[in-house]
Amino acid sequence: MTGTWNVHTFLDNDHNHCPERKTALIARELARYNINIATLSDSGELCKLLGGYTHYWIAIHNKLACSLMELPKGISDRIITLRLQLTSKKYIHLISVYTPTLPSPDEEKYKFYLDLQYVLQSIPSVDQVLLLGDFNAQVGSDFNAWNGGIGRHGIAKCNSNVLDLLTLSAEFELCLTSTYFRMPDTYKMTWMQPTSKHLCLLDYVIIQKKDLGEELITRAMRGAQSWTDHHLMRSKLNITLKAPCRVSHKIPSKLSCKILVHDQTMRAKLDNAFSSDGLLISKSASVDEHWNVYATKLCRCATEVLGKPQKKNQDWIYDSDAEIKKLVIDFRASLCSPGLDKRKVAHYNMKVKVRALKDKWWLNKANEMQSYTYTNQTGRFFECLRNMFGPKSRKIAPVYDKDKTCRLTQQSDILARWAEHFGDFLNPNHQTTDIPHMESLEGLPVDEQLADAPSFSEFISALAKLKNNKSAGLDNLPSELYKYGGPNLTNPLFVVISKIWECKIIPQDWKDACIFKIYKSKGDIYECSSDRGISLL
Repeated sequence: MTGTWNVHTFLDNDHNHCPERKTALIARELARYNINIATLSDSGELCKLLGGYTHYWIAIHNKLACSLMELPKGISDRIITLRLQLTSKKYIHLISVYTPTLPSPDEEKYKFYLDLQYVLQSIPSVDQVLLLGDFNAQVGSDFNAWNGGIGRHGIAKCNSNVLDLLTLSAEFELCLTSTYFRMPDTYKMTWMQPTSKHLCLLDYVIIQKKDLGEELITRAMRGAQSWTDHHLMRSKLNITLKAPCRVSHKIPSKLSCKILVHDQTMRAKLDNAFSSDGLLISKSASVDEHWNVYATKLCRCATEVLGKPQKKNQDWIYDSDAEIKKLVIDFRASLCSPGLDKRKVAHYNMKVKVRALKDKWWLNKANEMQSYTYTNQTGRFFECLRNMFGPKSRKIAPVYDKDKTCRLTQQSDILARWAEHFGDFLNPNHQTTDIPHMESLEGLPVDEQLADAPSFSEFISALAKLKNNKSAGLDNLPSELYKYGGPNLTNPLFVVISKIWECKIIPQDWKDACIFKIYKSKGDIYECSSDRGISLL
């Protein structure tokens, strides 16, 4: 949490009826508003350690000041910078400014903005910028003219200093955060004119446009005890310290394969789309090349024909949308009729009918889920449950030691416990293998039928036994495509299976996806199955 406060009259003016130890009073107010870093806009020198803060004209909480890698740098008597290290590769630059007032000479204003421009140019583009202080400028509310430099909730008054500030903001893509929040003007104004008693917005917290999403709120804290004529401006920031975790490979999007189960038209459409042009594969192509051409074409055709499924949680109001709209229209028509009793009756009838629609929807969903339970369709049961209530939030289960008496909280202890668990699981001390039974397997007769190449009828039978609603691998080809595909799709796949059988080579994609469990026996490659010992898919 950051803040900016013009304390010129607070510290330098001896006639403001302020008690002694003025810096300690500033620290007390900053601590009361839980501000970590505050810029104290003024000119001169200040370096104190007091009230839990370290003051360099930038008040830094001691818990942050202890970890400073660099001390603040004074560019001039009106500009001071501070570079904070957020992570190993991310920094934020705080710039405290005190702009010359309106009566100041133009040469002084020009030199100030020239120095500020030099500071902004020297900041790396990957670092964040936080510009705070008293700019002595009223920016107005013409947000269209400055392309995001100011928001839609500015104050409709300007002064002569506004052009320099907004020009600088447009050049470096900065935005004034206090003009982006809709709130009463009293929570934006930071200074009152001594003569006319008009409130003005002169103090700003300025950030880059790309970091505007991290800004939570910026407002003037009128409750801060200030013997200065400026109010404390506080800004809450939610700075992203860690980059989002991204997987090394792109997860393919799912296909809407459920429509193939009952829609014969979509099956024929997919089969025709796959047979529109043949597979351009040479006879000398390897197994990997043959499979890659087939899988690439099938994925492209399935994406064009089936598309992506629509992700939307179900609710009773969606299925009853037409009935509810009709009830609302009838109720609005009844409002035009005379008599209060008729309107009350119409309102009551509408609530009763809507409640009946809701109860009917929930009853149908309960019956549907009950039927899934009776038929052992666990996947559809939980899918229906997720559609109605949404996915559950994931929770981290606690890790205990081997005796389950002490909960482990340190990362090193948790990793050591996992290493111990897998060591016991993969390297058991006791022997569980039945050695006599393993030795008796050599005397069993050999089934010569397992050496025969798979026939097309066996291939079709294996496809029919594939289960629906199973997750696809990295190739994004679920089992429904093979199971409900037509002859134009299954015939080339049988050619691939036959070539795999002849060459005794498994495609690398199948190995990477862990689809097959390879068993080697006498130099031949077999796959376990329930009917004849070979699974084609």
